[in-house]
Amino acid sequence: MFNIIRQEQREVEDQLVEEERRPAPDVGRLVALRAQVSNLRRELEHFPEA
Repeated sequence: MFNIIRQEQREVEDQLVEEERRPAPDVGRLVALRAQVSNLRRELEHFPEA
C-alpha cells in the first residue's frame, strides 16, 4: 500500500510541477494538486519508515 501511495504522490507532484511551469497556470488546478499532495503525505505518515 505504501508503494502505491508513494507512486501516486510522485505522479501528482509531477503534474504540479508541469502546471507551475505553464505560461498561465490554472490557479484552481494548482490549489487542488497541492491539496492532493498534502493529503498523500499525511497518508504516508501512517506507515512506519521502510
